[in-house]
Amino acid sequence: MKILVAYASAHGTTGEVAEFISSTLAVYGADAIHKSVESVESVKEYDAFVLGTAIHEGIWLRNMLLFIDKFGAELAQKPVYFFVSCIRIVEADGYEHVMKNYMDTKTLEKLKVKNVNAFGGAIQLNEIDWNERWTLGLRYDGTNLQSRLNADYRDWYAIGAWTTSIAKDLNIKPVTSP
Repeated sequence: MKILVAYASAHGTTGEVAEFISSTLAVYGADAIHKSVESVESVKEYDAFVLGTAIHEGIWLRNMLLFIDKFGAELAQKPVYFFVSCIRIVEADGYEHVMKNYMDTKTLEKLKVKNVNAFGGAIQLNEIDWNERWTLGLRYDGTNLQSRLNADYRDWYAIGAWTTSIAKDLNIKPVTSP
C-alpha cells in the first residue's frame, strides 16, 4: 500500500511528525513517503493519505488549504486521515479547544476524513519573529502557564498510537522478520 503523508509546517515540527508517521507506517509494510504539500505534484499513485498542518493564528496553514483546493476531489476518493500540530494543546482543556475551534469540519467532511487528531507542537522563541510572538501572546489564555515555554510538547507515544490505529484501519500488519 502506497501512503502519502503530506504536511504543511511553519518551523519544521509538523514535518518531523509527518516523518515519524511515515516511518511508523513503513514498519507495517506500507510504502509510506512524507512530503511537504508544496512539493506534491500528483496524488494519483497513492492508496491513502495522512495530512497534517500546523495551526497559526487559529487556522490551518495556507499551503495546506491550497493543497486541498488543488487535490481535494482526488483525495476524497481514497482513505484520508488528518492531524494538526498546535501549541495550544498544552493548556488546560487545550485538546478540546483545538478539536472544537481549529478543525474546518466542512473541509474534513468534503475530504471524507476517516480520523482526525491534534498533537502538541514544539516552540523555540528564538526561532520565531516578533509578529508571531505577538500572535502567540494574544491567543494564549494564560490559565496554564508553562514552567518553560521553549520546549517540545509533542507526545510521540500518542502520535505512534494514532498511526497504529491508521494501520489497523487500512488493514496493514507489522512486517516481521523470519
